[in-house]
Amino acid sequence: MASDSKMWKQVFVRRSFAEEDKDDFLDVVYWYRQLIAFFLGIVWGLIPLHGALGLVAYASVSSVLTFIYVSKFQTANEEDFGGIQEILKEGFMTSAATFVVMWIVVFTSLQG
Repeated sequence: MASDSKMWKQVFVRRSFAEEDKDDFLDVVYWYRQLIAFFLGIVWGLIPLHGALGLVAYASVSSVLTFIYVSKFQTANEEDFGGIQEILKEGFMTSAATFVVMWIVVFTSLQG
């Protein structure tokens, strides 16, 4: 596993991952999802969205952005990494927690 600073650099650098780089690729996807969750949580708190609509919208937007990131920016062959479902599952629950925390903090601080 790469150091944290190296991993963040890999998130923003276009790179072709080979099948033997599966762990590194999934780490990059994980940190990308964390970044997306952080910013979407802030945006959802500013809008302000409520309830299940916000959660469903987050899951949808996060999955679509991750799919675009993997297929267009990183140009990875999804089948080399277990299929698109495996990639979309990578870090989903922990990024959802990041999203919810940011959403609650921003929403509460503005509406509270």
